[in-house]
Amino acid sequence: MLKGFRRKYKPLEVLSEEELEAIHRGALDVLETTGVRVEHDRALKLFADHGCNVDFEEKRVRIPPWLAEESLRKCPSHFKMKARDPKYDLMVGGDTFYFLHGMGMRYVDLDTWETRPATVKEHRDAMIIADSLENLHMAGGYEFYMDRVGIPPCMVMLENFASGVRYSAKAEHMGYEKDCEKFAIKAAKELGITLMGELGTAAPLTFYNGVVEAMFSFAEAGFPCRPVVYVIMGAEGPVTLSGSLVLSNAQMIASVVLVQLMKPGVGMVIEHGISPMDMQRGTNQIGGAVEHALTTVGFNQLLHRYQIPSMTCAGYTSTSKKIDYQCGYEKAMGTLISALSGANLHIFQGGSGFELIYHHVLSILDDDIAGWVGRFLEGVEVNHETLAIDLIKEVGPIPGNYLNREHTRKWWKKEQFMPKVADKEVYPVWIKTGKKDALALAKERMEEILATHKPEPLTPAQEQTVENMLKEAREYYRKEDLISDEEWTVYMKALEETD
Repeated sequence: MLKGFRRKYKPLEVLSEEELEAIHRGALDVLETTGVRVEHDRALKLFADHGCNVDFEEKRVRIPPWLAEESLRKCPSHFKMKARDPKYDLMVGGDTFYFLHGMGMRYVDLDTWETRPATVKEHRDAMIIADSLENLHMAGGYEFYMDRVGIPPCMVMLENFASGVRYSAKAEHMGYEKDCEKFAIKAAKELGITLMGELGTAAPLTFYNGVVEAMFSFAEAGFPCRPVVYVIMGAEGPVTLSGSLVLSNAQMIASVVLVQLMKPGVGMVIEHGISPMDMQRGTNQIGGAVEHALTTVGFNQLLHRYQIPSMTCAGYTSTSKKIDYQCGYEKAMGTLISALSGANLHIFQGGSGFELIYHHVLSILDDDIAGWVGRFLEGVEVNHETLAIDLIKEVGPIPGNYLNREHTRKWWKKEQFMPKVADKEVYPVWIKTGKKDALALAKERMEEILATHKPEPLTPAQEQTVENMLKEAREYYRKEDLISDEEWTVYMKALEETD
């Protein structure tokens, strides 16, 4: 099992106990009086059968406080994620922090900075890189490169998931679209892995039919559910930070109630993000906004109160369209704040540009940031040996030094974080070796990894499971007229062009 990073100290906080209570009570009030819209008949009946005030015509569900708080108590504080290789299993919850693969819709050309759909090979290479990165703990294949050359939209998630399990043995997660999750869940069970379900709620206070159907699928399979609570302040929620925390908390609690009614005790982690709308440009400032960082800390405090695992996204993307200074500081600061405030999972390596771009080189650069953040979380070890009092007495003042001591040889690698691609050379060496910056060094490391890293392959039986999943899904979507004959021809050709 991967140990991830263990936070050694009390999490960062921005809200007092009185302020947390006000947000909690406000959310319960909203749920009881205004309620949520749920566009799914089976879910409406489930709510009604458990004491909710349900208007079936308006599809409005009003949740009593007692049921909300009872459901929060039922939600586990930890759950296990089984990976294809047991050494990559995860235990989500508590003080442990894991990094997830980032997201980005399209491939970005590092020379022109223009984007385009990704090829089969580019997705495969990205997964090989992800499998190799030591600070990337959950290498979900489905969530990036959602725009693929020749792949019909209805098959993109499943093709990405297939590529993910083929080229990485790390833990996986999955979204939903036109029932694709049902094919993935069946395959995951046969593969013996846990498939976390990403389930996007809609602000304000709405659950569309597709997400609720997917909730049933994941929950009834016994797989952990990950409701996504995203709110754009001033558009989908109040422009005030505390107001959007109330709204988001109400939406989160409604998600917990629904999932725990479906299958009491099933694992859950809440993915959350509250970001401001840029009132000058009309865009969502999802990358780099300080308000996003503040609400991340506040929401983490609420989830700690409820003892429900947290998944953050402050720092998972940048508003920059390049891999540049802005990209680095926006991603690093949001990620550090997420980790310090007690998140358990964090989307990170590889994505930027408002979720529009992804590149393997950025995932390598981001992995250095992840390692730095992880080292900070682990804090300072204080014991008899690390205090080194006897050694300090022995070495004494100058000309004494510590370079030739056994204590130094033993401890320096344990105490110091060493980035893989940062430029650490002194100036004369930097000149002699070609004046390479971090981006150039990351490109070199990418080529090295692709030439040398060999992910653990699927067994023949596992490969057959993946092929069966794709075959069944393709046949289903062709029957549903979601893949035309012309699209099918292009699709098959795209799968052949892997080199």
